[in-house]
Amino acid sequence: MPVPTPETQETTADISLMGYDRKGAARNRTSLFAAAGLEWPDGMVMECDLGRFTDYPFSVDVSNNRLLAALDRSGQVRRAVTAVGLDDVRGKTIPGVYVYKKMAFCQGHMGLQVSCHGRRSQSPALSFIDDLIPVFDASIDGLHSRTTVFVPQQGGRRPLSMIQLCRLTNKGSGPVDVDLSTLTSVQGKDGTAPLPLSVNLLDDHPKSQDRIDRDASKPDIPLQGTGRIHLEAGESQDVAAVLDFSEDRRNLTTYASVQDCRKALEETLTVRRNHLGRMTIPEDPWYGELVTRSAELARQSLLLLDDGRAAGSFWGSNANPLPDVWTRDFGYCAMGLVDSNPDLANPMIEFLAQYGIPEQAWEREARMHPDASGFEHSLGNSCLAVILASMLTHRHGAKALQVNQAVFSDYVRRLASDLIAKRPAPGRLYETLYISDGPSRGDYHTGSNILAWKAAKAMAEDFTDLLDEDQAEQLDDIADQLRRSLNDECVQTIDGMPMYVEGANEDGTIIGVHDGEESDLTLASVYGFASRDDERIRNHAIWAHSTSDPYYAPVTGGIDFWDFDDSNGITYPGHIHGLCRANTREELNRSLLELRKTTDLDGSFWWWPFEHAEQDPTRVKRGLGKCGWCAGEFVSFFLHDIMGIERDQDTRSIKVAPYTPWGSFTWEGLAFCGGTIDFGQDGNTLHFTNRTDETLHVSLQIAMQPNTMLEDVTLNGESRRYQASVLHLHDGSAVRVEEKVAPGTSINLQIRTR
Repeated sequence: MPVPTPETQETTADISLMGYDRKGAARNRTSLFAAAGLEWPDGMVMECDLGRFTDYPFSVDVSNNRLLAALDRSGQVRRAVTAVGLDDVRGKTIPGVYVYKKMAFCQGHMGLQVSCHGRRSQSPALSFIDDLIPVFDASIDGLHSRTTVFVPQQGGRRPLSMIQLCRLTNKGSGPVDVDLSTLTSVQGKDGTAPLPLSVNLLDDHPKSQDRIDRDASKPDIPLQGTGRIHLEAGESQDVAAVLDFSEDRRNLTTYASVQDCRKALEETLTVRRNHLGRMTIPEDPWYGELVTRSAELARQSLLLLDDGRAAGSFWGSNANPLPDVWTRDFGYCAMGLVDSNPDLANPMIEFLAQYGIPEQAWEREARMHPDASGFEHSLGNSCLAVILASMLTHRHGAKALQVNQAVFSDYVRRLASDLIAKRPAPGRLYETLYISDGPSRGDYHTGSNILAWKAAKAMAEDFTDLLDEDQAEQLDDIADQLRRSLNDECVQTIDGMPMYVEGANEDGTIIGVHDGEESDLTLASVYGFASRDDERIRNHAIWAHSTSDPYYAPVTGGIDFWDFDDSNGITYPGHIHGLCRANTREELNRSLLELRKTTDLDGSFWWWPFEHAEQDPTRVKRGLGKCGWCAGEFVSFFLHDIMGIERDQDTRSIKVAPYTPWGSFTWEGLAFCGGTIDFGQDGNTLHFTNRTDETLHVSLQIAMQPNTMLEDVTLNGESRRYQASVLHLHDGSAVRVEEKVAPGTSINLQIRTR
């Protein structure tokens, strides 16, 4: 795929569906929102001062996972943060937080300013290069500016720098003088180290000293303050502002010219075009964009230290100075990386292995259960590292797991010992105190025990070399027992529908609520515990999004966090769980539309999009922060449940079984077996291309429209009627054919119905 130059960016930006209308508002209320406004108020109250009551400003975020910056609607930097260390706070703070990150932080107005005739544009348009790198377009009379903003990543280098690369074009009929300046109104925040800032202005004209004002005695030194460029009619010129936040100047990555900045953009795009590839839906491109933007939100929520180790995460990608690392949020963000950025997933898995199991339980529930162990503090958090490691090895091969072996081995042995030592009696399940910070309702919390099942199964099958001789066999028995007990204890018939419930008690009573921040029933099929059309999962999601669930908010259609104040309100993981309700293409389309109505202009989910007592379903707010948890969860769910992708690199096998509301789509560049695969569907034809160096075992599956009769099945034009399998799927049947596909080869499965 060619790298966009400033010239080709014109086309890329113009076709994006993400942008403002001429009045500066979100273009389409059914796909974008700006309910909290687009402007970033000066003097805005910080999160740590006002916490959950803050209604956040709009931001576009950029990160290389060392430096995270929040941009306002014009592309100026308003906040920047980097991690400088971490503290183990298990047992010392709220239940869901095991680590504090130490940060260097600054906020204010930072970056390039362009003005003409003494005026600046107030209504720029926003687009993205490949849905990855933000581009801000603005016009002032005849002057057009296009500013590409990114935090560079060049190979393994992640400098503490940000680049604003701007193409200036005079589209008027006469010459124009363009004034350039850098704004560096910066302040720190008590409790964080100050993040230093220096800004350089660069231009690329061969006679720049004749065209841009600078110190005449030092013509080779980049401009650092203000300047003026003269443009004739029809003329263009590139300039750049390089913002450097490095305190240590010894290993500084320098950008001495606009050409250096262009090269950094090309290399950063090469890195960002990651293992996930790119999905295109001709009839509705927005959802293809959303998959990429969600992967970026999950990635940008995570931070690295300068030595490459994980420093933790934020709630989402909007930069803030809060030190807390929410363990469950961190885990779901990392889950998104397993598909989109496996190299970056490794330090995150190592982090969870190192900190995922406390020494003892603490806080509210622990006071009522003083004998609870650290493993029982949060059963789910304890299991996350080995679950993500198992996902990574199956999708990308055993060699893809590159973690500190001593840390990971100690973790696996401890988790295995805990699972065996606390093994429930037959017909019972593990008890646990918390999901994350919220209590795990019932003696036997369903989602937490699904995670325990997955962890036991993963260790028994994938990491036997780290276990004692008989532990793998015991863990395999535990997994089998957990599955039986979950189906006996945690499946009930409610309102005539068999369903998994939130949890059950030892006395046989069940929990009569769905916690909106419980996501492991949503991901049960991703873990391999249930099929993606298991009616018991579907029925629970239908029940949870009805007035039978006392946490359901019928006006806004979401599930309430229910924490006793009006600001908290609807929590976004409930929206993702709503995708499980679908049993038809139309129902899936409606569930996806609920996400679309609450997705912000840059493609972000927010934690609390509605207040608790909201009576206007169009009044969406930016509550608490962006939701990296849901971004990572959505990427995994979309790829597995909607696209029907299952991969096992060690066996060179891949399944493609889409069930979508769209008549056609293509997915190009999904990583597999050291190369990539392409696939797509057009009506009753499903195509697949092997772009690896391996022969692949491929299973292709087409979902038939309901109430249709199967007439024929062909693979590359040859009949496969007698070799095809016909399976039940959602509201109809699906036709599956298996084939070995050689490197560089394409196959097409086609069905004919009437």
